[in-house]
Amino acid sequence: MIIGPAMFPMLWFIAKGLWGEYHKRPPLWLSYEPEQFPEVTYYDTVCDVVRPEVFGGCEDIRIIGDYAIVSCDPYLKQSNFFTGFTPNTPSGAVYIWNYVTDDTPTPIELPADFGEFRPRGVHARQLTDSSKIRLFLSNAAYKNASVEVFDFDPATKAVVPFASLHHEEAILDPAAIVSISDDQIFLTNTLGWPYSTLGIIEALSGFPFGSIGYMNLTDMTNITGKSIGVQTTPVGIEYVDEWLYVTSLQYGVYGYQLYIPPNDLDPELVAENKSLGRMHFYPGERVYRTPYLPTHLSYSEELGGIVSAAIPSYSGEIKAWYGRKSASWAGLLVDRAQEDGKPLVVADSVTSGLRSNDRKWQTLFWDKTGENFSGLKSMTIANGRRFGVSPHQAGVLICKTNGLEPVEVPEKAVDTEEQKAQTKEKRSKYQLEHLNLAKDEL
Repeated sequence: MIIGPAMFPMLWFIAKGLWGEYHKRPPLWLSYEPEQFPEVTYYDTVCDVVRPEVFGGCEDIRIIGDYAIVSCDPYLKQSNFFTGFTPNTPSGAVYIWNYVTDDTPTPIELPADFGEFRPRGVHARQLTDSSKIRLFLSNAAYKNASVEVFDFDPATKAVVPFASLHHEEAILDPAAIVSISDDQIFLTNTLGWPYSTLGIIEALSGFPFGSIGYMNLTDMTNITGKSIGVQTTPVGIEYVDEWLYVTSLQYGVYGYQLYIPPNDLDPELVAENKSLGRMHFYPGERVYRTPYLPTHLSYSEELGGIVSAAIPSYSGEIKAWYGRKSASWAGLLVDRAQEDGKPLVVADSVTSGLRSNDRKWQTLFWDKTGENFSGLKSMTIANGRRFGVSPHQAGVLICKTNGLEPVEVPEKAVDTEEQKAQTKEKRSKYQLEHLNLAKDEL
C-alpha cells in the first residue's frame, strides 16, 4: 500500500524524461550544457555593453521610439527561494533611458510608502491619439505582487502614476506583461506557489500550476481581472495579430488564437449566446519547441517575427547565480512555408537537437561561454539594433545589427487594399465560426 503512492512521482519523472527524449529536447531537470554546438560568430565590432554602472541585475527590456524601458533588480540574488527577501533589502528599479542621446537613465519614482518593489517584465505602448507612452511594470514582490501603470510624456519627461493593480487570481507571481490596448493587459504568473517548497516541486515536476492573467482598466471605477488559463512555468508573453504567445520554461512557446468580444456586440445576441460575451482562446494552439529553456519574448517589426531569449541549461543558470559565466542565446521564430507549401526548416547548428519539424528558430545571438555577455534573459530588436539584458551581467547589450549575415528574412510587404479586404473577411469568418460554435454549445 505504501509503495503504490510512492511510485507515482518516480513514474512521472521517468515518463517526463522519455517524453523529452522523444521530442529531442530535455525537460528542465535534465537540461544540459550545450558544449557540442559550435559557436556562432560573435560580432565584437558591432556589439558593446553599455551603462554597466547603472543597469545591474536586469530582467527585461523594451524599446519604444528613442527610449529603452529597462527592468532591473541588483538585489535579486539576496532572495531566498522559500521565504523571499530578508527585511530591509533595497528594492529594484525600472529605468527610462534615451539610448539615442545616451542621457543618464532615470528611475521611475514610486510613492515613499510603496513597500517592496521587485520588477520583472515591462511593456510600453504609445497611447491612442496621444504623444504619451503608457508603461506597464510587473512587480513580483512577496505577498504584495502587483502591476504598476505609469504614463510617460517624452516632451516634458514627466512620469505620472496611472494605476496600481492587485488581484488574487490574475496577479500572483508576475513575470512578463503585454498590453493589447491602452487599458487591457495579459501577464504570466510563473509559479502558483512562489517562495515555497511547493514552488520548487512545481518547477521540477512540470505540473501546469502557473497561469495567464488578464486585467481590464477600461472602467477605472471597476477594474476587472481574472485568470484565463494555466500553463507550466510560464515566463515570457507577447501579442501579435490576435495571437497570444506564451513561453513555458519547460516545453517551449505556445501560441493561442484569442477571441476578444467586440464592444458593439448586440446585447440581445449576447443574452442568447452567453459565450459570445466572454474572452477566451480558440481550440488548437500552436506549439513551438525551443532548443533551450525560453524566457522573455518580444516581437520584431523589422524581422517580422517573435524573438525569444532562453536559458541554455538549468545547471548553467544555477552556476550563474553563484557568480560563474553562463551561455547566452536568443533566436527568431521563423514560422513560414517554402514555395512548395512545406514548412521551412531552419538550418542552424544550435537547433540541431530538435526534431526536423521543430527547427523553426534562427539564432540571433549565441555566446557559448558567456565571456562577452553572460546569461541573456531578454532581447528585443528595434531601429536596426539588438538590445539585451541579463540578471547576471551589468549593462545593456547593444549590437548595431538586427540579424546575422546567413539569415535572410524578407521584408514585410505592405498589404494592398485587396489583401486588407481578405484579412478582414478572414477575421469575419472566424467570428462567424465562433458564433456557430456558441450556438452549438447551447
